[in-house]
Amino acid sequence: MPLLFDQDQLLLLIRLVVSHLIADLFSQAKWSAERGVKKRWTSGTFYVHCASAGILAYLLAARWNSLWLPLVVFSSHLVLDGVGRERDTARSFLLDQLAHLSVILACWILLVNATVWDLKLLLSIAKSSTHLWILTASYIIVIWPAAIWIGKFTEPWRKEIGEGESQGLDKAGLCVGRLERVLILTFVLLGQFGAIGFLIAAKSVFRFGEIRDPSHRKETEYFLIGTAVSFAVAVICGVVAHSLLKSLLTPLR
Repeated sequence: MPLLFDQDQLLLLIRLVVSHLIADLFSQAKWSAERGVKKRWTSGTFYVHCASAGILAYLLAARWNSLWLPLVVFSSHLVLDGVGRERDTARSFLLDQLAHLSVILACWILLVNATVWDLKLLLSIAKSSTHLWILTASYIIVIWPAAIWIGKFTEPWRKEIGEGESQGLDKAGLCVGRLERVLILTFVLLGQFGAIGFLIAAKSVFRFGEIRDPSHRKETEYFLIGTAVSFAVAVICGVVAHSLLKSLLTPLR
């Protein structure tokens, strides 16, 4: 079965996704999710964020004649971020990201069909680094978007336990979660699934005292839910990345 798109076109899509991840999740200030919708329209930082998303997409796409691309990305961020996320929940976060990725997909479809403007001005390093872009996107996803979504997903249980009662280090759980997802993603890409089981066992040992104590049942269940979700996200991301990498190494006939 022939491929619907070649390696350069797949690389273009991955670069556009990476540009979104960097602009919308890595450089976006915390205020955009916390401030009211009306205040965003009077903030200069909000417009800088939208413009940076368009510029970054244009630079990473490297389709220099497609001047409409930064304008479309800028406008989409202006609309979606300007009127969205009025409720900062896991569901609103996912819907917001799906909307942005839909815009990116539409732009990519237009770019790959505009062969008359394809001047082959892509950077020579980028053209030969499809695997690197896939790995970059995978690690960015498990470090930043996954952490935000898991935090919102587990927020109801965290409130039930009572965040103020915790004696743990500030943001220690966030750092541990990111580190474990990076390790799991690496293990999946290397095919070392046994190491994932060892990681689960090692993490359980450190919480063995709470697991045995009936008075910490809520904390234990919260720990199990967060761990299961975190591991599942990392494994799924790793499997998808591994499949993409394998498909590039195995030519279809």
